[in-house]
Amino acid sequence: MRILCLHGDSQNENILKSELAALLSRLQNSTPNLSFEFVNGPLQYSNLLVKDPPPPESHGYKFYDAEEVKDIRKAGEWLAAILDRDGPYDGVLAVSQGAAAVSSFLLYRQWYEHELPPAFRFAIFINGSIPLKVLKDLGVPVSNEAEMVVAEANLQRDQALGPLPAHTSKARRAVFNSDDCFGLNLNRIPLELKIRIPTVHVWGENDPLFPASVQLTGLCDPYIRKIQMHKGSHEVPRDEEGLSELVSLIDWCIQRATWPGQMQL
Repeated sequence: MRILCLHGDSQNENILKSELAALLSRLQNSTPNLSFEFVNGPLQYSNLLVKDPPPPESHGYKFYDAEEVKDIRKAGEWLAAILDRDGPYDGVLAVSQGAAAVSSFLLYRQWYEHELPPAFRFAIFINGSIPLKVLKDLGVPVSNEAEMVVAEANLQRDQALGPLPAHTSKARRAVFNSDDCFGLNLNRIPLELKIRIPTVHVWGENDPLFPASVQLTGLCDPYIRKIQMHKGSHEVPRDEEGLSELVSLIDWCIQRATWPGQMQL
């Protein structure tokens, strides 16, 4: 079983391999036939403040420069080319910006190429998000509150602060309230614009960006999704308890994706 792994903004496949080493070792022990394949994003990150360029193996990459529809659509075209060239893949494990690129790609494909089978049978989103501009481009009603929540979360991140108390107090209600998922009314979004493969969503309770992860969670089928909120921030769980829980959730996701009834949907 092949799983495509996509890193976060300004990282690379080697960094992600290091971050996931403990997790992937446990997963391969529990399911020996798993194969994890890593690729660098299509755009090289350049830090103009650094005088001496890093060696090629430590270059950073990203999937898009700006969170604009045209840039995200271009990242989707790159991902489609990867799947055509190297696929098929059974699943995808995507982190941060990589998860935003994948979630956008899945929604655009479901809406505009609905005759095609799903690009992946399951998805693992770590610190994931769905760009609100993508939703607006697809005709989804996006409230001012949803945009304000994301703007506030980004400001907290830029100031190296934790989550806003107002966001934390609303977290549980936002996960389970279809009328108000941090400003998104999930009841007004058609099924064609919800991700309908088994998913796992992971975020840290101290991550200021977690509301965006909750919004993405809300756009996935609630009957075939699992959630892990760990004690860290914008990172992959590393403690024993967090790793064990995540392995169990990913094992569930793989089994659910290979269930005969799911494969016929």
